[in-house]
Amino acid sequence: MLQRISEIVLPSEHPKQTTALSTKATPPPYTHAELEEFRRWATSQLTPLKETRAMLMLVLCAGAGLRTSELAVLHPSHVAITDAGVLITVPGDRARTVPLLAEWEEWMQPLLDRRPNDELLWGPLARRDAHNLTSAFTQYSNGNPPRADRLRNTWFTRHLRAGTPMKDLFRAAGVTKLAHLPQLLEHVEVSEMDRYQLLLRSADQA
Repeated sequence: MLQRISEIVLPSEHPKQTTALSTKATPPPYTHAELEEFRRWATSQLTPLKETRAMLMLVLCAGAGLRTSELAVLHPSHVAITDAGVLITVPGDRARTVPLLAEWEEWMQPLLDRRPNDELLWGPLARRDAHNLTSAFTQYSNGNPPRADRLRNTWFTRHLRAGTPMKDLFRAAGVTKLAHLPQLLEHVEVSEMDRYQLLLRSADQA
């Protein structure tokens, strides 16, 4: 309200209109074909450390929706491989347990085998600020790398298309609200009329 009053009373101090949060561009998700290309990108890195980091970036961002900064705090002990799948326990301010998408499970065990339990999965960190962790890595990687934020959005839209309950999805993402949800929903196809009618007619209210 104060911002709006200031714009009216002192227009010369506000030469540019601030972009509303809801209208800011949201990076689109990757297609299945693009993810397959990134699998090849990851395994084509020129050193074992770069290959490990490229694989981790795909597994944790596209497979579990983790943020860049969260990649920098995981140890092998944070990953549990069970008969029911892989569970990733994310520590920190947004502590939670995230089930890994099944299609990425085959890469997790080899990645765990590369690190002792007392070392970070990502390996030694060169800086304290982990928010640019993946961009600093991909800048010097071999080939055409993905973006971590688009990988996370790919994870989001994958679950939105699958009909994952919103509260469970927010729980796994470590959020209580999602400002760019409308932009992500633009990448989710609506159901055909028969399924649309069935879903809304038979919704379980128990």
